[in-house]
Amino acid sequence: METESRNVASAFMGAANFVVGRIGIECLPMLGRLETPREYVNIWQERNAKYYTASTRYIAKKMEAADAIGGSVARDAVLKEYSTIVRKEGEATIVDWIGKGNKREGCQRAVMLIDKGILDVNPEVPVYQDLQALAVWSKITE
Repeated sequence: METESRNVASAFMGAANFVVGRIGIECLPMLGRLETPREYVNIWQERNAKYYTASTRYIAKKMEAADAIGGSVARDAVLKEYSTIVRKEGEATIVDWIGKGNKREGCQRAVMLIDKGILDVNPEVPVYQDLQALAVWSKITE
């Protein structure tokens, strides 16, 4: 069940979700946006539902498989590894977008990029083929 391609695709979606959430928390109030960070994340998740759902399903299946073999310790290790990768990648993006210079300007730029779909899945995304394959796998395993 586990493949490097699926791991990469799910980590990409997790990191993108993390970035949208953190930008929502750190930037929306500062910019006077009316949506809550949760609503902001939900909008992004809906735009990318096919891939986001596939990603969360894959991680859940990985955790189930680990639990069946090694119990809760193994399951928790899978979640910790995934969370560490997602956080590392997400934090790097956030520092790049809003961690340098004027935070308000960085937030304006970051929110504009997210609103324009910079983190949405499309054929220009470097892991697009992996994401497509993950979505197909998810449909097959429903």
